[in-house]
Amino acid sequence: MSLRLYNTLSRKKEEFKPRISGSVNMYVCGPTVYNYISIGNSRPIIVFNMVRNYFKYLGYKVNLVQNITDIEDKIINKANEEKVDYEVITKRYIKAFMEDLKGLDIDGFDSMPLATEMIDEIIDVISRILENGYGYEIDGNVYFDVAKFKDYGKLSGQKIEEMQESECSVFEKKNRIDFALWKKAKEGEPSWDSPWGKGRPGWHIECSAMSINILGHNIDIHGGGIDLVFPHHENEIAQSEAAFPGKGNFSNYWMHNGMIEVKAEKMSKSSGLKEDWILKNLLKKYSPDVIKMYTLSTHYRSPLEFSSGKLEEAKKALERIINTLKNMDFLINSKAEDDNDDTELSQKVEAITGKLESGFKVSMDDDFNSARGIGVIFDCVKNINSVIQNPGFRTGTLLVAALRKAYEKIIQLGGVIGLNLSRELKRMGKSSKEDPGIAKIEELIKQRNTARENRDFKEADRIRDMLLSMGIILEDRKEGTIWKHRDQPVSDPTGTSGNDHGK
Repeated sequence: MSLRLYNTLSRKKEEFKPRISGSVNMYVCGPTVYNYISIGNSRPIIVFNMVRNYFKYLGYKVNLVQNITDIEDKIINKANEEKVDYEVITKRYIKAFMEDLKGLDIDGFDSMPLATEMIDEIIDVISRILENGYGYEIDGNVYFDVAKFKDYGKLSGQKIEEMQESECSVFEKKNRIDFALWKKAKEGEPSWDSPWGKGRPGWHIECSAMSINILGHNIDIHGGGIDLVFPHHENEIAQSEAAFPGKGNFSNYWMHNGMIEVKAEKMSKSSGLKEDWILKNLLKKYSPDVIKMYTLSTHYRSPLEFSSGKLEEAKKALERIINTLKNMDFLINSKAEDDNDDTELSQKVEAITGKLESGFKVSMDDDFNSARGIGVIFDCVKNINSVIQNPGFRTGTLLVAALRKAYEKIIQLGGVIGLNLSRELKRMGKSSKEDPGIAKIEELIKQRNTARENRDFKEADRIRDMLLSMGIILEDRKEGTIWKHRDQPVSDPTGTSGNDHGK
């Protein structure tokens, strides 16, 4: 099965065909740096990191660009509120954004251009639009003439005559839906020289100029949140293709992630941020892998409910994977003897591993369905548990080798999703004293082992029963005691939907 993705432009799933064989160029709209980013703003970052990882897993060379908008009305308004220069605002929140990326354990993008670093390139694109007859200038303001671009609305599906004004009403424009390419400088606002006088770029033109100058005129994938389809991405298409006619589609595929919602309220850049929505605050309470597990356990195009309960479910789901890996690691590093080998169990583990890899690829090839991919990993964990919890399990060399391969494959595919399971193993091991749940379990197991050594079997049974009441099942081996949660993980561990839109 080849990779298929849902293309907002065609409104259907399409087989992915790169412009250049073996290479993928992607542009994702980044933050406007006037505030701390929310969990909602983090969704496209996590989603497109996963998309990049999977392309690399398939053997593609990926060039992923995410811009930073550092000049825009919201930034100027924030600076005016605080009575500071706009750069005070942008430097503060660029620094905070980079700290959030580090906190999420998201690798740096191949390029992260700032709009203010590409003013000359922006002016060049605007000049081309004017030369080609798709724009007009009035008293230092430059507008895009939407009526001249016949394909306007092809991404959003809206018709020009039915569209409502997306910006403040400006009566000097020819039509209400024309949008600003260059804004004449107002007193006290940041500005740059241009052929039309001092001013600054409009928001939409910034992304077009940055994408075109870094990735070229025809890229593979352009991504962002569903809230950007109109007007931002619709305007990007119009101005980019008007500036460079005959170059083909500005982007061949358009991918959009769904919104994170708090009940009926959509969380977007325009939402008033609450403290518990702010990503930097959430990262103080949850590991980056918990936040990624929460985000990716729902298909990227589906809406996602935000609640502390959902994050706690994701935390428990991740702990189940880690606990199984911990037990596997314990057995892999135990003394294995050839005469303990069980060929049937070894073959069973190998079959589980094979099913993991094939099932994961089928899931991800179907429009990057990380929800199903995580479900496949959980099925593997459940099946591995059924092997290592088998009373007849013995650590023979063949079985240990099979377990090691399974262990490494779970780690690898978790990494493709974006989960650093190796780090989680170390973190949970080092921080078990800080986690009251894990610390209590391990302390009780230690007390039980001491009781058994002292032949105080009544006390050992009492502790076992106490752990059972907590949902913990123990398995005593000659190598030591391993434990698991009584409820085995299911395919959809967090209870969220892995539904498949666009079929």
